[in-house]
Amino acid sequence: MRAWRIFSLVSVTLFVACLAVGLPASLGAAEPVSFHKQIQPIFQAHCQGCHQQAKQTGGYEMTVFANLLKGGESTVAAIVPGKPESSYLVELITPVDGKAEMPRGKEPLSATDIELIKTWIAEGAKNDTPANTVAKYDAEHPPVYVRAPVVPSLDYSPDGKLLAVAGYHEVLVHKADGSGLVARLVGLSERVESIKFSPDGKRLAVTGGLPGRLGEVQVWDVAKQTLLLSQPVGFDTLYGGAWSPDGKSIAFGCGDNSVRVIDSTTGKQSLFMGSHSDWVLDVTFTPDGSHVVSVSRDRSAKLTEVETERFIDNITSIT
Repeated sequence: MRAWRIFSLVSVTLFVACLAVGLPASLGAAEPVSFHKQIQPIFQAHCQGCHQQAKQTGGYEMTVFANLLKGGESTVAAIVPGKPESSYLVELITPVDGKAEMPRGKEPLSATDIELIKTWIAEGAKNDTPANTVAKYDAEHPPVYVRAPVVPSLDYSPDGKLLAVAGYHEVLVHKADGSGLVARLVGLSERVESIKFSPDGKRLAVTGGLPGRLGEVQVWDVAKQTLLLSQPVGFDTLYGGAWSPDGKSIAFGCGDNSVRVIDSTTGKQSLFMGSHSDWVLDVTFTPDGSHVVSVSRDRSAKLTEVETERFIDNITSIT
């Protein structure tokens, strides 16, 4: 009892001392909302797939802070610092009868996320992003290599005329005979873990992401050198992308120990398998597209049925 009284007295004394010198006490005012730590992750997970340097839907680009505030084709300011009620972005993400205009074709942001964004805007919409984490690369400003880069993946086109090579923030497409560079496909993901041409050779699937922050599946139109799809998945880099034989789906592995399959056009998830116990590093479809084979750092190879999302068994134990 005596120890409890002493603890209580010390706690009250510290609280009063904090108030006296103007320091925040444990029960004092909340810290301002951080764009870098709280708001940007929301935009990365739900918005930047359609609003980035390589794919500016509606003329709106959200990976550069100045453009995030400015807005797109509507010419209406997306974010007015200090005035969430005048910010067009807030209007677009606020649900009406359970539906919101943005993110388009997806579930509305949670009430918590919307309130966080509104609070950040009301507090002045300040950018506290550290200078060394600001995106620096796009089609007009591709990476400059000062030493030979690591090449985690490469793939020939089905006709053998092109060779795609993974780089930093990009995929470099070369003529397979070595006669020249065809394209530099610069995207959001700083780490590119796998690249794979579609069965008809017209598209390129890229898996990778921002380590510890975001996983991303990209789909590029090879001839037009344009980004068709940027699908954020999870909070770490993705691995081992593979096309289904008909080109309609893309399978890949995740750092959360799961195997997933998405629609190659819409990005909608059609399969989730979580039976691995470590990172899933590579996947492939069976020749008829009915199953996915996955391998992991857990040293297992597993078989999953696509239509039912049913984990069948470890391949080593199938007789």
